[in-house]
Amino acid sequence: MLRNLFLMLFMNISCLGYAQNHKNLTTNEFEKAIKDKNVVVLDVRTDAEFKAGHLPNAQSIDVNGADFSQKIAKLDKNKAYYVYCKSGVRSTKACNALTSLGFKKIHNLENGFKDWQAAGKKVVK
Repeated sequence: MLRNLFLMLFMNISCLGYAQNHKNLTTNEFEKAIKDKNVVVLDVRTDAEFKAGHLPNAQSIDVNGADFSQKIAKLDKNKAYYVYCKSGVRSTKACNALTSLGFKKIHNLENGFKDWQAAGKKVVK
């Protein structure tokens, strides 16, 4: 029991630096929100994934690309950003990077593009 308590305490302490700084949205919430022409939709998957199909009006900035930091540093911090990837892992990484640069309005597509497609939402090719 002491071992389990220690493990739980260690996990809580180690997760403190990884606090979520964005809002996760369901597919339906995300779809509704990106209809606003004043928001920016960021696809942070690879260029090949983007070309295979993406959300309407999405901009491609690969979170694992060598120039990712330079590209996001040029974005307008006053706009709202709706970020997605395939499953939500890379988009969470991108959201955290945006937060570290002072962006305040950041939203993440929960479970990513795979759930978007599974829900039969519009995909641009």
